[in-house]
Amino acid sequence: MITDQYLIDAATRRQVFLQRYGNGRSKEAVKILNRLRQRINARLSQEPENFVAQRLQDVVKDITTLSDLTFREIKLLIEFDSKELAVSEASFAALMISKVVNTSVIMPESAVLARNVLTEAMSVSSGVSIADALSQFGNAKKAQILQQVIDGVTLGDSTQSIIRKVDNFIRNIMKRQITSLIGTIVNHVSSFSRSAFYKKNSRMIGEYEWVSTLDGRTTLICMSRDLTVYLVGSGPMPPAHYGCRSTTVPVIRDEFKLGLDIKSFRPSVNQSGARQVDSKLNYGQWLQRQNKEFIDEALGIERSRLFRAGKLGIDKFVDPTGRVYTLSELESMNQIVFSDL
Repeated sequence: MITDQYLIDAATRRQVFLQRYGNGRSKEAVKILNRLRQRINARLSQEPENFVAQRLQDVVKDITTLSDLTFREIKLLIEFDSKELAVSEASFAALMISKVVNTSVIMPESAVLARNVLTEAMSVSSGVSIADALSQFGNAKKAQILQQVIDGVTLGDSTQSIIRKVDNFIRNIMKRQITSLIGTIVNHVSSFSRSAFYKKNSRMIGEYEWVSTLDGRTTLICMSRDLTVYLVGSGPMPPAHYGCRSTTVPVIRDEFKLGLDIKSFRPSVNQSGARQVDSKLNYGQWLQRQNKEFIDEALGIERSRLFRAGKLGIDKFVDPTGRVYTLSELESMNQIVFSDL
């Protein structure tokens, strides 16, 4: 098997399961938001049907307290998960690369990864770390909830009308936003750990390849970067935008490859340190080349059967099963990631 394609397949399979892990973290955060929604509803329901403006100050104070506690809980949850995931992703990179090189790999220190992952700036927004993003999200959403209440009182809306507006905001808009944010954080943690691993093993890894999943949801920036090779430490890393699903794989120096065939086509590096490799597949085409065990896990047994029989088209990098993973379940999927590679 071609070394480059081996790494792309392994990383893409991991990315499929990583999305499922991110969805699980998002569902935990949404549960916390739902408790906030219920508590705000209960608090507002204590007010008379014709909201008295003089009571607004007390209501705002109570909602502020409830919101602060809720967003602090979400922040602590995601920060804790990010530390654990950073170590797990570095371990995955070590396992993946150890299968294609003829020397031992070096793991970044777990304590350093766990500490730095929270303060490293995410590429989606200059200077904003995971900790910053979660704090900013909490402050912004708290302000928007309060504004819904204040606007309702100012316009003379009934208490029930205000409750409905706040409930809809948390139940729908905020749910989508927290899901996007957490998915982006999960991808950032993965990229952060991969980058740390590449740098630690610079003797065998001088470059990395950007791998985008090409489907109808892929952004232009990720399309343009797909299969582009960058110098470690000088090129962009995912996520390129909120909701980004791209990943990276290392480019192993030839002398460290474990006797596997290598691609013959490698254009020279240009002035920007980037170069383009020679093939692209959309998600459906890529999935057709994977083994039954992986397709079963990715699509579910019945969809997998139809897909493999050519009776079901899959062109989107989405999870039709609705399954979510804990970190231990994500790590258990490594046996499927490497099952035939």
